[in-house]
Amino acid sequence: MQKIVRGALALSLSLSIVAVAPAMAQQANQFAGFSVGGALAYRHTNVDMKGFLNSSPSANDGVAALDASYAFALSPQWSLALGGTYDLNKTDGGSVSYRDGSRTGNVSVKLKNHWSLYLAPGYAFAKDWQVYGKLAYHRIQGEYRDSLFPSGTTSHDGVGYGVGLNYAASARLRVGVELQRVDFSRKQGNESSGKPELTEAAIKLGYQF
Repeated sequence: MQKIVRGALALSLSLSIVAVAPAMAQQANQFAGFSVGGALAYRHTNVDMKGFLNSSPSANDGVAALDASYAFALSPQWSLALGGTYDLNKTDGGSVSYRDGSRTGNVSVKLKNHWSLYLAPGYAFAKDWQVYGKLAYHRIQGEYRDSLFPSGTTSHDGVGYGVGLNYAASARLRVGVELQRVDFSRKQGNESSGKPELTEAAIKLGYQF
């Protein structure tokens, strides 16, 4: 699965080259224009910890997100979407127990305030159907709660890459599925550092203006 998602990085970069053909931009494309919608995703989170906490807690959780984008028509088949997303809820990042002398402590992780900006070149391979690649910048906050030591929050930047499929259910309604992988930066907190990693599968619903 990860090989497929990582291949989307090369797909996004290569397909974006067609943006240099402005003469094609005025042609009709049913997936072009402004779109707003939402997504429901199943997310697997892994946090790679180094230092005093040398562990990798993980968790599965659900997340709802808003999505807004504008897609430029490059030809009747090709489009290039610029958009952004914002998560509506926190997600679980797992927990880990540790020993500090005679005491046993626990660190739990929550991820919050997650948003992204993305580039998504798409190709309409059949009537009402479009496949696309995605390359995105992500920002997220890790909320670390420690039972023995001070808790804290860290901010992480990341790069996401994915693939998706859109279906034009009507003249305005769009339904889609998407698979995405996000790798975030490592940040220090107390005596340990954390590096979140997300893999998610989403169902999307949007309205095309």
